[in-house]
Amino acid sequence: MIAQQKILRVFQLIGLLKAGGRTIEQLARQIEASPRTVYRYFKLLEELGFSIDQDFHGRYFIHREEGENPEDRFTLEEVSILRQLIQSAAAGHPLKGSLLKKLALHSEAKDLPEQFLKLRVAKMFRTLSEAKENKRQVILKSYHSANSQEITDRLVEPFQFGEGFQSVLALDTKDKQCKYFKLERIGDVVMLDKPFKFEKLHQGRSTDIFGITGRKETWVTLRLSLRAYVLMREEFPLSVPYLEKEEDEEGIRYVFHGPVLNYKGVGRFVMGLADEIKIVGPADFKAYVKEKFKSSQLFK
Repeated sequence: MIAQQKILRVFQLIGLLKAGGRTIEQLARQIEASPRTVYRYFKLLEELGFSIDQDFHGRYFIHREEGENPEDRFTLEEVSILRQLIQSAAAGHPLKGSLLKKLALHSEAKDLPEQFLKLRVAKMFRTLSEAKENKRQVILKSYHSANSQEITDRLVEPFQFGEGFQSVLALDTKDKQCKYFKLERIGDVVMLDKPFKFEKLHQGRSTDIFGITGRKETWVTLRLSLRAYVLMREEFPLSVPYLEKEEDEEGIRYVFHGPVLNYKGVGRFVMGLADEIKIVGPADFKAYVKEKFKSSQLFK
């Protein structure tokens, strides 16, 4: 089977699991695969961060985010049919382009780039894990640096993963410094047949929920809108144990109360959603965010 067909099978399986509970036999029949293949795909999906559960009737399903309704979107098969009808019946119509664009936005197809990204990151994670275990140098191809704003190849020695496995701590052989590299900013990982040369310089560090290093732990409390709550869960999975729902006469409130090692990461998240978040404490974090807004170049 060619790679594209395998990928489509996986996406089809995701859609079936999100739509409701199905047995292994039902899933195998609907994606035209063996039960053994379905179990193998389950392992892949769990590696990619999907939570697969089973009910009392032996039916499997994927947990959906709050407010997500799969019936509100077209399936990939429905999109294919509708796209063909639009292209043939409305060939010269001025609204043809707009219809096709809206069709993509309201279908399973809009999730494909995110899933491809997860597959790419999972592949790089496996290569980095192998290099770490075998103590081999790797090249991080086309790494996008947020600090230098440059895209370069990096020859590194990976020896530790960050919290949540979203980054890797490695020694940069060029300046002999240990740095965190975010997996999503790496173009590709090439493992070399070269052993570590600077293992004595490897120094482990700790990162917080937001992927930032630091020495002092501080607890931050935020009141979140539903949108901010969902975005924090999606972008920073390690925040989930520190997120709570509070219900009172005014309705449901979402609260984050968790530890950080540096205000930089959580501050960046708060500033990006300033209209969706209220800082409850501590006072010095409020002061930090205020100062950041004052020194911002946005209105200068």
